[in-house]
Amino acid sequence: MANDTGATESKTPPRNSALPSEHKLQSTPQAVGSAVASEHIGTRGVHIKLRHTRRVNDVRPWIRRDVENFRQCGADRMLQDLLEKCIDPSQSLPASEKSMLLKTTLETVLPLCQGKVKDHEIKRHLRSLRLTPLSSRDAPTEPKSYDPFVRAANCALLQLSKVDVPGIPAFKDDDNTNILFHTNDPSLMYQTHQGAQSERKPDVVIVSYQTAWDAMSKEMQDDLDNNQDKGKGKQKEMKQGKEKVFMEIACKKPHGDFQWMDVRSTVEFKRTRKPDHPPSKYDTNLKYVKPKVLYMDLKNGRETKEPAEPTGSTSAAGPAQTSHKASTERKPLATRMSARLNPASADNKRGSDHLPTNDPPPKRSKSNNEIPADEKEPKKIHPIVQNGLYVAEMFAAHIARQHVISFIVNNDIIHIWYFDRQNTIQCAGINFVKDLPRFIVLLLIMQRMQDKQWGLNPDFKPDSDGKIFVHDEKMGVKVDLELDSKSDECTTHFGLLGRATTVFPVKSTVLSQLPKPAHYHNESTELVAKLYWPEESRESEAAILEEIYRIAKNSPEVEGHVPEMVWFHKFEETSTENIRKALGVDDKNGGSRVLYIIVFRKMIPITTLSGIEFLTAWWETVICHRALWKKGVRHRDISPNNLMVYSKEGRFIGVLNDYDLSSIRDSGPSGLERTGTVPFMAMDLLTPEAIAGEVEHLYQHDAESFIWVLTWVCLRYEEGTLLSKDRPLDDWLRVDAPGCHDKKTGFLSKLRSAHGPLGSHKENWKVAMQCLKVIYLNYGPDMSEKIDDGEVFQLWLHDRVPTELHGVVDLSDK
Repeated sequence: MANDTGATESKTPPRNSALPSEHKLQSTPQAVGSAVASEHIGTRGVHIKLRHTRRVNDVRPWIRRDVENFRQCGADRMLQDLLEKCIDPSQSLPASEKSMLLKTTLETVLPLCQGKVKDHEIKRHLRSLRLTPLSSRDAPTEPKSYDPFVRAANCALLQLSKVDVPGIPAFKDDDNTNILFHTNDPSLMYQTHQGAQSERKPDVVIVSYQTAWDAMSKEMQDDLDNNQDKGKGKQKEMKQGKEKVFMEIACKKPHGDFQWMDVRSTVEFKRTRKPDHPPSKYDTNLKYVKPKVLYMDLKNGRETKEPAEPTGSTSAAGPAQTSHKASTERKPLATRMSARLNPASADNKRGSDHLPTNDPPPKRSKSNNEIPADEKEPKKIHPIVQNGLYVAEMFAAHIARQHVISFIVNNDIIHIWYFDRQNTIQCAGINFVKDLPRFIVLLLIMQRMQDKQWGLNPDFKPDSDGKIFVHDEKMGVKVDLELDSKSDECTTHFGLLGRATTVFPVKSTVLSQLPKPAHYHNESTELVAKLYWPEESRESEAAILEEIYRIAKNSPEVEGHVPEMVWFHKFEETSTENIRKALGVDDKNGGSRVLYIIVFRKMIPITTLSGIEFLTAWWETVICHRALWKKGVRHRDISPNNLMVYSKEGRFIGVLNDYDLSSIRDSGPSGLERTGTVPFMAMDLLTPEAIAGEVEHLYQHDAESFIWVLTWVCLRYEEGTLLSKDRPLDDWLRVDAPGCHDKKTGFLSKLRSAHGPLGSHKENWKVAMQCLKVIYLNYGPDMSEKIDDGEVFQLWLHDRVPTELHGVVDLSDK
């Protein structure tokens, strides 16, 4: 189930928080930023490479939207929660005990912080940081900050290995879990995303000692081995060898490239002033030293003294839109369409609602494999955005990673950033010079954190055979799963927020032996797993599918045309609500998320078909959708990714796939909920009114989405393959909801002069043109808010397809 749109498409447009709060949707999926960029973020054809002088990084604007909408929490609140997680990630201590735990830890590490600078190794390195020159426009000197900071942090880690804090697990000398800070810049780090390679160079990375060792040259390793002479048990030499790694080797760029899957975290630097001078002694009352700037901000590209207010990532500003609230009285659609689609029988004079004939053909947008001449990457990406890009890489490296904790050093203040699939939390800054004890506590936490505290899901740690096991209470067995996340068929996600859907082949002895239900028609024995983070408040996709299977028993239009679920599991302990409760972050409307896995029988993308095979399968999904809508199932996310096929008895069967944004009429959220994939959403749903939650999602909107999908595939695919260059409609992928509305308006205005495909979709394009004319006429000056569902199906879709398809399934309203 590979991604088949061929580029990054925007998902549910973000809500506009500049509007009054009562207009904000309470049940809308919290898709902003990179979640908008695509739940199946197809990196094929997208500028993922980050070559500072050559490539545009298309994902940067989406990442920016994610990080600018951060929530905030106090520094001590974050330290308390992280300390608690070091004891037991599953427990929750009373607030008084967490406060006392932090106080005890601060008191324990305080002796490491006292003393004159000349006699204090950590402070000497911090003073060296103060002595490094400031960056200039022509000669940035931030890299000179890495060495003293890494030395100070690693020096503290070495000293902390001897410190025991009551209630906190003792230090364990394990090379695979013990961490250190390691300079990385200017070394590049690479990662492949569905065939496209990303290139990043984080300033400093946090890795295990073993990872640092593996990145050393063979000569360096041999030199350390020879000096240590492990066979004779010379502990002093071994200790000196490790200290050399911490205090010398880690302060320089690695000999080999680090891999993102081995990186615990990253540290991004920003220098605008000299750090303060370390004091000789710190106050024993250990009160938090409040920085002048509590939170970093993206506004105007600089930091501000006030915390960033979360803002909507899509502006409602733009061309004035006609209000969709009030319906207007008009003639039945059939009467108007008869006159408009057959102008000879109507007034011979052209009105404003006719398609123009003298407009030039639309210019085809540049292929995503080309570099647009007018797009330039900034010389210096804001450190907050840069940090977000690194976090996205860490998420991508581990498909089930629950969260990422990263850091930005802003002069002498370190900011903790906590990312999960719900949103971003920025911790108030800690001045690691004036408030060194708190910085040392942070380092102790990092030293004692295990994989789970770093966000790595222990359920997805494979055994020696590459399998994971998930206990299923209902079945009373452990389900074995061999996940092939490296397969070319894997559909991955690159981003920070949202469902983060990943689809990949899977093998399972237990699941393969389950009996096949009678209403399942897919003959494939291969399985695929869908791993994603839906909102907890929504009805689960598994529950919706169970209702669909019940409907299918009495509906031949549905049976065989929906995905066949084999097994599902909810990882209850992964709820993103837990950290927010612990931190006291008020995020009631944030849409908490939880990790799900669903296993299906394998299907193939509908885009692999052409000609009448494609049109027939597409029509079958239209019919299935109509039947489900009548029974109260609202799909509301029609896109090429969600139309699939499978083979049975020599023919392809169309399948309406992906119900994780769907709802059931009697139990689901309000119809005012805004869902869909932006390039394929109805134009009504791309307006400021819709973003504000003032437009009801109707059947006609999904019907229009089917038409946009038909158009998309006809223009961008040939013989089942995505065009490699000169792909039309690429620009629809690079804009937000209102921008896509404008693009579609322009496309429709030039429809008569549009150049259609000449190959395998030539005949299908004729059908698409007939459907597009209906859309064009519907958005005329006398448009109304709502049209009868049966009328929409009959006139927009049924009457536009070849009559030979009507015999497949006839759902015409009698």
